[in-house]
Order: sequence, then C-alpha cells, then structure tokens
Amino acid sequence: MPKVEDTKDSKEAVLNVNKDLVLTPEEEEIRKRYVRKIDVRLLPVVVMLYFASSLDRGNVGVAMINGLIERLKLSNADQGNVVSIFTIFYLVFEAPANMILKRWKPRYWFTLIVTCWSLSTFYLAYAPSAGLFILGRILIGIFEAGFTPGIVAYLPYWYTKRELASRMSIFFLALPISGMVGGPIAGALVQTSLFKYKYQSIFFVEGLITIGMGLVTFFTMHDYPETCKFFTQEERDLVIKRITADQGLASKANISRKQTWAAFADWKIYVLSIVGFGPNNGLILLGYVGPTIIRSMGYSSTTATYFAGIPYACGVVLMLAVMPFYNRMQFWKAYTIAIPLNLIGCILTAFVTKAEVRFFGMCLSGATTCVIVPVGMTWVASNAGSVSKRMISTAIYTTIAGIAGFVTPYMFVRKYAPKFYIGYIFNIVMLVLSLISAIVLGFYFDKQNKYRDKTPVDLSHLSLEEQQAMNDHHPDFRYRL
Repeated sequence: MPKVEDTKDSKEAVLNVNKDLVLTPEEEEIRKRYVRKIDVRLLPVVVMLYFASSLDRGNVGVAMINGLIERLKLSNADQGNVVSIFTIFYLVFEAPANMILKRWKPRYWFTLIVTCWSLSTFYLAYAPSAGLFILGRILIGIFEAGFTPGIVAYLPYWYTKRELASRMSIFFLALPISGMVGGPIAGALVQTSLFKYKYQSIFFVEGLITIGMGLVTFFTMHDYPETCKFFTQEERDLVIKRITADQGLASKANISRKQTWAAFADWKIYVLSIVGFGPNNGLILLGYVGPTIIRSMGYSSTTATYFAGIPYACGVVLMLAVMPFYNRMQFWKAYTIAIPLNLIGCILTAFVTKAEVRFFGMCLSGATTCVIVPVGMTWVASNAGSVSKRMISTAIYTTIAGIAGFVTPYMFVRKYAPKFYIGYIFNIVMLVLSLISAIVLGFYFDKQNKYRDKTPVDLSHLSLEEQQAMNDHHPDFRYRL
C-alpha cells in the first residue's frame, strides 16, 4: 500500500508543477492553520536577527559623528573605507554563503554567522587603529553576507510565492524598526561613561546583545517543513504538496553547475538587480550616512543621532499601512508609485536650503525606500522557478544591489560636505534607472504570461525533477508581475 500511495503522489506532483493547487474547504482550513503555525515560529526569529543585523551593520554611521573619526584619526579615504571595504567582502561572499546554506541545515548556518558577526561587532569597541577597525568591519561583512540573501532564500522553504510577499515585508520591517530605535539607543549609549570615547559603548553593548541572539537562534530556528515537529501529519502532507507544486522542496534540491549557470546567464536577474539598486542606495543614505546628512542641515551631532531614526519611523508607519496589500499588488506598479515619491524627497533634501523642508524630504525618501525594498527581494525569489536557481538568483541580486554600499559612502565624506551634490545626483539617477527597469520587466512578464496562457504544453511525460529543472522556463510557470 505505501508504494501505491507514493506512486499516486508522485504522479500528482508531476501534473501540478508550477500550478496553483485548488484546495477543498477542508484543505483550506488546514492551510490557514499550518501557515499560522509557521508565522508564529519563524517570523519572530528572523525579524529579531534582521533587527540585530541592521544595528550591527549600520551603527558605524552614528559612530562617525561620536568620536570614531577623531580617535582613530580617519582620513577621508578611511571614512569611505570603513563602509565600502565592508561592502566589498559582503558582496563577494553572498553567493558562496547561499551555496553553503543549501548544504548545511539552516539552524546551524544562521547560528554560526550571527555569533561570528556579533563577536566582530564587539571587537570594534576595542580596535585601536583605523586598519584594525576596518579589519573588524571586513569580518562583519564576511559573516553578514550569508544572512539577508540566506533568509530571502529560506522563507520560500515554507511559503508559496502567493504567501511570500507579506512575510517578506514583515521580515524587512525589522530594518526601519532598527533604524527608528537604533538612533535613540545609540544616543543613550553615547551618553554613558562606559568608555573614554562615546562610540565604543555602541559596539560593546549592541555586540553583546547580538551574541545572545545568536545562541537563541540555535534553539528556536527550524530547518525544513518536512522535518519540523510542530505540524500534524495532515498539515505536513499539505505543506509538502503545496511547496512541491510551487517551486520544490529545499531539502531535495541540489545546486548543480547547470542550475548555477542558469541563474548567472539569466538577463532578468540583472535587470531586477538594477530595479533594486536605487532603493538599496536609499537604504545606504539612511543607514550609513544619514546622521552625516542630518548634521549637514545644521543640527548638532547629538540631535542628528536622535533624528536619524525619524525617517525610519516614517518607513514603519507606511509599511504597516501597505502590508495587507503586499500579496495582492503588482510589483512593477508599486515601483511606479514609490520611486517618484522617493525622487521628490531626494530633490527636496538635496537642493532646498531650509533645514525643515530638507528633513521632510529625507523622511519622504525614507518611508518610500523602506516600503519598496521588500518588493524587489520578493520579486526575485518568486520568479526564479526553482529552489536551486533561487539560491543563486537572490545572491546575485543582493550582490549587485549592494554595490551601492561600496560607491555611495565615498560621496558623503567630509570633503564634499555640506552640499554632497555628487551623492544626491547619483541617487536620483539610480532611482530613475530602477523605475525604467521595473516598467520594462512588468511589461515583459505580462507578455510572457499571456503567451503561455494561449499556448499550453503537455509535459506530463517528464519527471518531477526534469520539470523543476526547467525553472521559470516551464510552460506552466507564471511570473509575478
């Protein structure tokens, strides 16, 4: 009997590859029940870790205006290197890190990298020279490289692409929250007398907290839906059935040379990366150089430290307002709304002289940046077509979009203060390119979907593995618009 059932299930899986399964009312109730279980057990963990990641990666911006430059005698080049060299190593190690994630159990992998980057952050409080401080930042870049693209690849282990967008938005909600509270936390820490130099308290305390979070990860993170303990058997059967039909089970996928090449040779990944570059550059402006920009408006270092969280607070409010619509929205249309608003904010920040108007522009840019970043990540993850290609595609996307973290900081060193025109103009140009690229992809995906609707192809003679290996070229695959 088990063999007959396996054969039946295998045939059903082959027939349902890349198709939205029609659920009975009973199955729909089971689906809602198991999705709630996943939400409660997975999302708090990944949000907590992303919160820590954002703090540990971005706190250098606050450190810059609270004694770091003076103590370590950072030159203009050093000020750029503190951020940019971190970014180089972050970018270089993203793709290899996702390959390792596929070979390791997620719980082991994420525990390792979180613990290692938190120890590196802790070390920054004691780094005695510019060179050793930059070395610490390099280590953070290497270990954090596996986190964001890893989680973007990990969430689809559990959710279908129709369920993914809202969960991705919850994950990325940790970013503006960390920016919102990070400023006040850093502001409070620099007022303490733990160390001679104010900035040291930031790295010491935040690094210590993240070390604890890394240890908690080992006991709270789950690997795969087919191995976790919190499902009933009927819930497990249904989640496996739906994920297999969607893009395949992660535990059974392998990253072959063919799949790796399929990702690197796909032009759509690079266009999607341009789509994500502009908003990601906005994150760099908020996180790494936000306090510097605010101080250039005439505010003191202390005020700039506290004010740096306000644009993020605007992002939190807007994300919460938009969250119910993430799963239903057409992604390319979201860019046609968010990016023009972002451009208005950037222009106000760059070219208006009145400080209050400039800060309003920064808040507008911050809100629209935060709300659109999860869309790009979800667009890539949803349109890969298989687990293997998604692992590489998300790493390519985050690598290219992350180049902003290498080039932009050099445009906001003291040499260009207080106008920073070169940095603002670069941001405007990249936002325009992101908008154009999103519109082009939206029309292309729509055209492809309509063509496949009109020209169905029977591939039932192919095995499940052969069909999944076709990725997004499978005739039944439909792109998220």
